[in-house]
Amino acid sequence: MSLRIRIPQVARGSRACATIISVALAAGCQPMVRPAAPTPEPPARLLDAGRLELPTDCVVSAGRIYRMSYTVGTDGRTGSLGAITPPDAPACLQAALKSWVASFRYAPLAQTQPLTTDWMLVTAPRGS
Repeated sequence: MSLRIRIPQVARGSRACATIISVALAAGCQPMVRPAAPTPEPPARLLDAGRLELPTDCVVSAGRIYRMSYTVGTDGRTGSLGAITPPDAPACLQAALKSWVASFRYAPLAQTQPLTTDWMLVTAPRGS
């Protein structure tokens, strides 16, 4: 007993069906476009800063880090918002750091941005 299968006819029909489906899908499909990821806010760019004026009678520990938190406004200024938080430090250093940070000028921003800066007194002998 022998069994006969007509493979060429089945293959031709399958190819024709696959071709029709492929053309229909290609005609009806839009290209897949991923939604754009939100662009991160560019980092604040410091344009100018005044000089830190530390009173001569102000005693500050060398090597200790003092962290200042402040907010930069959309105009790039720090002092206009009154949001400068001085570190836990002697009053003379707090006033000097607050005045110094208030002098910072940044490139204009799209929205206000909280920032932090660290300051540390470093001493070295003259001529080194």
